[in-house]
Amino acid sequence: MQLALARRIAADCLDFLLPQHCAVCGGFGASLHVECLADFARAEAPRCLRCWRPCQVTWCDRCAAMPAPGAPGHLAFDALRTPFRFTGDVRRVLLEAKFRGVTTHLPLLGRSVAEAVPTEWQVDAVVPLPLSPGRQRRRGFNQAAMLAAEVARSLDLHVRNDLVRRTRTTQSQASLSAEGRWKNLHGAFEVRGAPPERVLVVDDISTTGATLSAVAAALKDAGAARVYAVAVAHED
Repeated sequence: MQLALARRIAADCLDFLLPQHCAVCGGFGASLHVECLADFARAEAPRCLRCWRPCQVTWCDRCAAMPAPGAPGHLAFDALRTPFRFTGDVRRVLLEAKFRGVTTHLPLLGRSVAEAVPTEWQVDAVVPLPLSPGRQRRRGFNQAAMLAAEVARSLDLHVRNDLVRRTRTTQSQASLSAEGRWKNLHGAFEVRGAPPERVLVVDDISTTGATLSAVAAALKDAGAARVYAVAVAHED
């Protein structure tokens, strides 16, 4: 934990002392230029209004024939939105944040996420997807929490970092099959206290939706009436 914290402080000091280079074009002035962000691959409609996969109709085949609650493939959240597709420069900057600690561009990405939230959702609070304590100690930060803070600020909402926690360390999702991802996360989250009626869960990347769904299931079991999900990018 001390090593991760020391690295994080050193990185913050360098960001403060040295001119920032754009993660995309390399130019000075910002860690990510607004002009470069505008060229990111957008997750444009038409898409399934539930899982946000590319789809020519309102509901994709998977969501139209949704498995029963608790079964692999069941989506517990009510809807998902992402502003971008997980490809190209979007993919690179998100992986640099997750694995190299390059997080200075996360606030700008968080504002893009906030712009993707439909006004009709009318959420009451924002919840970041939690890391396990061990993984957060090793990494020194939680990128979902940094994104959630900016989403909450942009939408004038409270961010609830205390509401959901992981009950156990799970295997990395990237190494698992689609079905394995659902089984890996079963019962991995718990809610502490009563959640608001409408909750917005924030993550960086959505692939199968399994992680966001596991958090949504825990929130609904604890009493949330609606749980919506957002991420920076969707892997189509």
